[in-house]
Amino acid sequence: MLAAVDLGSNSFHMVIAVQDDDGRLQIVDRVKEMVRLNAGLDDSGNLDQESQQRALECLDRFSQRLRNIPPPQVRAVGTNTFRAAQNAVEFLSRAEEALGHEISIVAGHEEARLVYLGAAFSLESSGKQRLVIDIGGGSTELIVGMGYQSITMDSLYMGCVSYSRRFFKDGTITAENLEQARAATLVELEPIVQRYTTLGWEEVVGTSGTIRAVDDVSRALGLDHDWLSPKSLTLIDQWLIQCGHYDHLDLVTDRRRPVFAGGYSIISAIFSALKIQRLDCASGALREGVLYDLNGRLKNHDSRDQGVDALVARFGLDRQQSNRIKKTAHLLFSGLREHWKLDQIIHKKLLTWACDLHEIGTTIAFNQHHKHGSYVVENSDIDGFSRRQQRLLALLIRNHRQKLAVELFDVLQPKSRKRLLRLVVILRISVAMNRGRSDIPDPPLEITPSKKGLTLLLNQEWCDAHPLTMMDLQAEQRYLSDAGFDLIVEVMAST
Repeated sequence: MLAAVDLGSNSFHMVIAVQDDDGRLQIVDRVKEMVRLNAGLDDSGNLDQESQQRALECLDRFSQRLRNIPPPQVRAVGTNTFRAAQNAVEFLSRAEEALGHEISIVAGHEEARLVYLGAAFSLESSGKQRLVIDIGGGSTELIVGMGYQSITMDSLYMGCVSYSRRFFKDGTITAENLEQARAATLVELEPIVQRYTTLGWEEVVGTSGTIRAVDDVSRALGLDHDWLSPKSLTLIDQWLIQCGHYDHLDLVTDRRRPVFAGGYSIISAIFSALKIQRLDCASGALREGVLYDLNGRLKNHDSRDQGVDALVARFGLDRQQSNRIKKTAHLLFSGLREHWKLDQIIHKKLLTWACDLHEIGTTIAFNQHHKHGSYVVENSDIDGFSRRQQRLLALLIRNHRQKLAVELFDVLQPKSRKRLLRLVVILRISVAMNRGRSDIPDPPLEITPSKKGLTLLLNQEWCDAHPLTMMDLQAEQRYLSDAGFDLIVEVMAST
């Protein structure tokens, strides 16, 4: 059984699935609550107490359904409002406690990738290039892809809640404020329009509740086809102006009325900017994308591995060298895992990715490349990663050489801090032992962890043949000692 939780800016969704005998996912439960989290952002960008309480009560109800599902089979993601709120860190801690599971805050790029994945799995395989549009409470995602693979994607800071607050604050709907909202949307779209129209598509799909609500209104106004068209939007424009206030939007559900005009303005402007003639609705969206992505991870088809591999290829990193370092790091990890309480999957993956990317900063400059690499990794769009995971990976790369910046670990919880520092030690030793950048036999090595450090017992003959490595290990002893870690290197006589 798998569960995906989508904590959107307007609604919170939970979807639960089981695998059938053929390995396909079958949805067995869905829960949706309109929380309107984005509406709780005050002028300072903080979530007010009322919106936080609505969210926490919803998550507490979700937790009851998740109680008997093992944590590795649950993934919860937070989107735009979690990214934007100034007090997000404090609220996130309370939200995770209420839900009973870790919540990953995903960047706009990752949100768009998951939206496309959810839409693709819900549609028949057509072999056509498609444009997917998702309008959330605080952001709008546009993606062009084919099959299950996205080609280009963007997440724009405009959503049904934020635009309704900005342009229809008192609920009044006029031709003037509809046009103002559309004009603002066109400004956001302007930098990407040429790229999308040049790439092109053969079909357009919408995934959000906003788009489905617009489609419902279109049919209620007398259009008998199952898609949105420019004619649909012309009729809805006239109807909105005639209604004059969101209280009078009788063709929209009560919960959707306060945010309908803002969302409608966005899709209307997208139709105009991209010259769309037909948009079909898909049932799959972000939560389904999270579900299928989680299923892939459990089957060892982790999108994060593909994201790291793409970054390695883009920067032309030395795969042979990273493989040497991974070989040593995995040897050390195996000997230390149990004593240091490291997770065989979570921590080993993080260490492996750090081995792959530790030299990425050299593409900017060799001097201080650990700092350059840390910045690149933390601020890149890497498929599959949450913001927290990228930050942890960046911390590993930042500290893989020279003096340890231990103060950067202070933001972590004590257990996480200790384990990440231990991964840093493994990475540093592995880099030092492979400085020669050549395929050499594994050293005769015994590893003995202690309460405050680690003892390496090396063969005398190997040490004599690798004097530069021994000098590097001596330097590591000094750097690690300054960080409160005892690295002891002993040499045993050859037999």
